[in-house]
Amino acid sequence: MLQSPYSSQVWTDSSIRQKSARTSPELLMNMPGIFLQKTNQGGGSLFVRGLTGNQTLLMLDGIRFNNSTFRYGPNQYLNTIDPFILERVESVMGSGAVQYGSDALTGVVHLYSQKPQFSTKPLLQVGLQKRWASSDMENSYQGKIMYGQKNWSLLVSGSSKKFGDLIRGNQLGAQIPSGYQEGSSMFKFRHQATKSFEWEIGYQHMVQNNVPVYHKIVLENFAINEMEKQKYERVYWKGTAITKHAWAQKITGIVAYQSSLEKRRAQKNASPMLRVESDQVDTRSLSIDVESQWTKHWSSNSGIEMYHDGVGSSRSDINQSSQKIIPMRGLYPDQSKYEQSSVFTLHHIRLNQFQVELGLRWHQVKATLPDTTLGLSIVQNQALVYTAGISRLIGTNSSVYLSSSSGFRSPNLDDLGSLGIVDFRYEKPAYQLKPEYSLNLELGYKFENYRFRQQVSVFRTSLSNLITRVKTTTVIQGYPVYEKRNVEESYLAGGEWSGMYKINTRSALQGQLSYVFGQNLTQNEPMRRIPPLHGSIQYLIQTGRFTSQIEHVFAFSQERLSAGDKSDNRMNPLGTAGWGVVNLQTTYARKHWQLSLQLQNLGDVDYRMHGSGINGVGRSIWGQFLVSM
Repeated sequence: MLQSPYSSQVWTDSSIRQKSARTSPELLMNMPGIFLQKTNQGGGSLFVRGLTGNQTLLMLDGIRFNNSTFRYGPNQYLNTIDPFILERVESVMGSGAVQYGSDALTGVVHLYSQKPQFSTKPLLQVGLQKRWASSDMENSYQGKIMYGQKNWSLLVSGSSKKFGDLIRGNQLGAQIPSGYQEGSSMFKFRHQATKSFEWEIGYQHMVQNNVPVYHKIVLENFAINEMEKQKYERVYWKGTAITKHAWAQKITGIVAYQSSLEKRRAQKNASPMLRVESDQVDTRSLSIDVESQWTKHWSSNSGIEMYHDGVGSSRSDINQSSQKIIPMRGLYPDQSKYEQSSVFTLHHIRLNQFQVELGLRWHQVKATLPDTTLGLSIVQNQALVYTAGISRLIGTNSSVYLSSSSGFRSPNLDDLGSLGIVDFRYEKPAYQLKPEYSLNLELGYKFENYRFRQQVSVFRTSLSNLITRVKTTTVIQGYPVYEKRNVEESYLAGGEWSGMYKINTRSALQGQLSYVFGQNLTQNEPMRRIPPLHGSIQYLIQTGRFTSQIEHVFAFSQERLSAGDKSDNRMNPLGTAGWGVVNLQTTYARKHWQLSLQLQNLGDVDYRMHGSGINGVGRSIWGQFLVSM
């Protein structure tokens, strides 16, 4: 990592367990360059250097997690990945489009789930964990079984969670309704077929029921507004072959099927009409990656990827008085298809103290939208992006790097075909859209020795051809109508710092600080939803069997708002106030069990993360008990 010519972070299993996060979005909220927005308790959208939603890319075990209906702006999909199953998280800032493809305008977050391990002797491990919180804010269970032998291993896990209404700070009580329930399961099997070939098959399932959209009920006169059901399901096969050929030392292939279901219900107060919407995306994918070692100092990885989304979308308006059901067009044209294919090559060259990275990706998209009102539309576009970076070692402990890379985002079905009420607006289809592009420039410095580690970077990202929701003079069902157009140019500029200092063998200080400035050049105003200066600092100490941490998480105020921010009912039109909370955690560990207690928000601060639709948790106690045998 010291010589890589870009900003990155890696959290391993021990770091993930230490954080004891309630959800995957909350797990990542203190990663440098990342800010968390929460529309509701059952959501959580990452801002990667100022962008979020379908403008940032999420990967899960080498497979694109983003699908063609990921929304512009904050979305809730990351919350359908259970943090209990994760063993590694990586972030790459300002790069990733060549390696991973569309949507990586400012970076990539890659999550890796746990893998069963081989063992020279038969090994059986059983794990149980229980999480709870004061005021019934959480009551969760997870069980896990792993069995391993020399050539094969198996992992099965499952969890059940119930989240109560979130209690805000300053003794202001529960945010009702915000609680929901979820259940998840995972299965993995690995087989070392020969010395040179290994394969695995995996299955993951998550379902969430009755997830309220809190701000809609509180601010928009809804009696019901919820994700009645949100489900994510994935099955995949992965094979890895080692060869004696320099051009293909390692070949990895992944075949996957993913299914995402979002079923929504909404009903206004004093209205008999219940709106029921359902969107299901079935994704089939194939990817092949070839690692090559051309010379002692020159290696590469190249590959192909193909993704095919099939979308089913429906809506029914049900008169609760007469029970009359009126079928209507869904949010997207029913039976739409979205096909992506791409080829890429990424090269790594080491020359004495220098490391050079060069890469290209060509990508094409075909969207087929059989709209019942506008007829059949076929939209096709292509993109070519690059990455180029160079780093130089300074001595043995530090390096400086400079990188330039382009990114892109092909307009997806949410851009092209959405029709209806989304958040606070009414959207119309827009079939003329072209890809968005980014150009990232970054300068950074890294240092690492046995006691101190730090990473600092400054960046500027130019954004062009941005797809913008343009407000029209039309109003439908009380909502202003927006049209989408490729009209805007913007830029993001800022910096990040992260570091850790080992005071001695038992204690350490670590922290991170992130800042981004976003300006819309076309509108001559701030970009939408730009996070404020934010960061965290932690002090960790280990005494005998106890490991403790005190943490201060903070964000400054954000008063640079766009016109869109000011019209968003989740935000104060005067800006979002700064805040800081202090959390304390201690863990007592024995050979086969451990107990952790977290005291959250010791000052009982009432706060809201910028752009969110619900306030953060107040003073509370959270606990976790694990047994492993």
